[in-house]
Order: sequence, then structure tokens, then C-alpha cells
Amino acid sequence: MTVVNTVITKKLGYLATTERMLAALGPVAYCPDQRPETVREHLADARIVVATKGVTIDDAVLDAAPHVRLIAAPTAGFDWIDVEAATRRGIPVVANTGAAADAVAEFTLGAVLALTRRIVAADRDLHGSADWGPVRDRYSRADQQIGSDLTSSTVAVVGLGHIGLKTAEKLAVLRPQSIIGYDPFVPAERARQAGVEVVGDLHELAARADIVLLHVPLTPQTTRLVDAAFLARLRPSALLVNPSRGEVVDEPALVAALREGRLRGAALDVFEQEPLPADSPLRGMDNVVLTPHIGGVTAQSDETRAREIAERVLACVAGTRPVGLVNPEVWDTRLAATTD
Repeated sequence: MTVVNTVITKKLGYLATTERMLAALGPVAYCPDQRPETVREHLADARIVVATKGVTIDDAVLDAAPHVRLIAAPTAGFDWIDVEAATRRGIPVVANTGAAADAVAEFTLGAVLALTRRIVAADRDLHGSADWGPVRDRYSRADQQIGSDLTSSTVAVVGLGHIGLKTAEKLAVLRPQSIIGYDPFVPAERARQAGVEVVGDLHELAARADIVLLHVPLTPQTTRLVDAAFLARLRPSALLVNPSRGEVVDEPALVAALREGRLRGAALDVFEQEPLPADSPLRGMDNVVLTPHIGGVTAQSDETRAREIAERVLACVAGTRPVGLVNPEVWDTRLAATTD
């Protein structure tokens, strides 16, 4: 068997399973740090790259890695990989699409309930006060901003891929008034099977929504998809949940809408800048639920993702078209499999 050198660009605990599985092909190494010069040095002899978030794989890196025959992202997102640069070189790019769909969908539902029933805000207040009465009044009196029922809400899902449809299916159990969705790349029939009414215009979706869930990848088309114009279409009582990518939302426009009462609240797991800066205005807003990019992270989903990306790499090496192939146009014309 030809020896295949694999490099994982960052040592993450859950990728130990990936390392063990790919060791069947040959040596597996980690980049000791993520400086561009270190990454280029360690990819010089690599055939397979497992490219973790935060380590850019672009023309400069690939120029220094002439033997690379496959790039794999261990997550559903892959916006740190220059797919066009890989495609020009005939290198397949494989993403872990669908591998953690259940985990992200469950997290999204938790965020929805935290917002609609004001669970996180009530928890903060009760932890910070020894006086039960005023806290309970704040969340139970009709003249206060009390919670709302999902059964009277129209929930809008933007992005109807694996995660978006999985979220819609789980959401249906909670019986919202209606579930609408927008995705120009997903057949309407597939969405309808998941109980989603497809809306053809993003601004129409915004105008109808009580709760907006974002489940789109980061691409040039989705960058700041939720901008000031989109936010202006939402009702002041609307809620926004974003477990996808921070750059999908125009953060300053979102902050302004929240401050000015043009949006009731938001749950954000991702941000334009990560880690979230200490001086971010979002940190001081009591109508915002903040989590540190953990939507797809559970003990079970980590193991699933680690195993799944290794299986997709092994399939590619064996000559089988892998699940999650991002640039299918290279598959039939790719460079002599994944080995020299």
C-alpha cells in the first residue's frame, strides 16, 4: 500500500478518533501551531489535510503543499478553505455536512425556548436577587414583557439543508402556528416533506416571521444576509436565532435594532469576531442570549463527527465518491486518486 501522509491542522480532543482511523493510511501529524508559515511547512509533504476552523487553506498554502490530494473539513462549515483554489488544482474538498445535524437542531430549539419563555433572563435575575416577588412579577405580570407560546408563532427557517430541515422536523413536534422557509437551492418538495412552507422571497419571509432561525453556510452570497433591510422587515416582537456563522448577520445593524426596540431579542452562538470581544455591546444586552459557538458540540456529536470525516476520507482514498463533496466537478478529473 502506498503510504499517505495526513496532517491535521490543529490538535482538537475529539479528532483523536479521526487520527486513529486515518493512521491506517500512514503517518498522521498535527501542526504545532497555526501560524501560516508553520502550516505551510507541515503541509509540504502532506497528501491529505484535515483542515480545522481558523486555519486558512488558500493559494499560498496550497502552493507550498504540492502533494495534497484531498482536503477535509471536520465540520459542516468550510469557509476557511478556498474551494476555488483547491478546484483549480483538481483537489476534492470534503465537508462533514449532516454529521452533527441533530445536535445543532436540538441546540436551536433550546435557544428558541430560552427566548420565547425568557428562561435565561429569568435565571440571571433570580440568581442576582434575594427577593423573589419583583423577579416573578417581571416575568408573570401582563404589563411586563412576559413569554410567548410557540403554538401562536410563525417560525421561519433560513437555509433548508441538513440542519435546517432537521430543525424543522424537530420543531414540528412543538406545533408552532406555522413553519416557513427560504432556500433557493433546495427543492420545494423536499422542504414540504419536512412540514415547511417554502417562501420565494427573503423579505416576505421576514415580514411574516415571529422567530427567524439561521441555518446557512458562510458564502459570499450569505455574508450579511441579515442586514438592516432584512431587520427592518421584522416585527418589533420578532426573535432571531443564529447558530450558523456570525458573518451571516450584520452585527452593528442587529445591535441597533435590539437597542431601539425594533427587535425583541436574539440568541447568538456565533459572531463576526470570535472570541467575542470583551467590549462587544451584545454582552450588556439583557434581551440577548450568548453562547460560545457550541451549537454542534455534544459528547455524542463530537464522536460522530470525528468518525464520519475519517470515513469520508477513507472512502475518497478507496475511489468512492464521498458524502459531503463540496466541489463535485473535480471528482471525475481529480489528480490520480489521493496518492502519488
